[in-house]
Amino acid sequence: MSLGRGAAFTAGAASGSLQRRLRKMSKHPEDPRTFSQAKILVSLGLPLSLVMTLVMYYPIRDYVGGREDDIYSVIVPGLATLTCYTLLLHGLFRRFGVDDDKVWTRFGRLFYREVRFDQIDRFDIGIDRYKLYAGRTKVNVDYNRFDYSLVFLRLAEQLQYRRFRLKDVDIDDPGWEDQAEIWRRIWVGGVYENHKAFYDSHAEERERLEALLQEPASYAN
Repeated sequence: MSLGRGAAFTAGAASGSLQRRLRKMSKHPEDPRTFSQAKILVSLGLPLSLVMTLVMYYPIRDYVGGREDDIYSVIVPGLATLTCYTLLLHGLFRRFGVDDDKVWTRFGRLFYREVRFDQIDRFDIGIDRYKLYAGRTKVNVDYNRFDYSLVFLRLAEQLQYRRFRLKDVDIDDPGWEDQAEIWRRIWVGGVYENHKAFYDSHAEERERLEALLQEPASYAN
């Protein structure tokens, strides 16, 4: 079994999207990554927040002064202002990342969540994202926004020695191995699609990647 067009194409079916084309790719697929949308969110959220803060003076003045008795004249621009500040705060403090052992997300010092790859017990999908679970802890993997190739690699490696729930297929389901084969090809194909030039110029790394497509002889669980 090899990294033919089928595997890469399956994983890269949505690769034509603008978000995927704008992703900043790592030089090596196994490089730890920290992701941020600060460049776009701060440049958008900061001026909008300043403008809306100034604009809010007028509906508040008119409502308090009795010239306007419709509370929505304050609520609607207030919600718009809140949205602008939310964009700014997400740009300043929201971060996402992956390293050799885990995938994580945080919001400054207020919020931090991680899922370690060796503790994943459930994999699911959402709209343009994967959902990784370890017990009640969940971390989203927005693969269209960021280069999560290392996540794909670690998931494929986990399937080499242990089972975990794949979408709605539990580990004791007779169809689990068929699902595992599908996802091996998607994840491995996704890594190859994201870093084709690297693997085409590093034969040993490509062989190691292709080996992840193989069904293991046995599982730990």
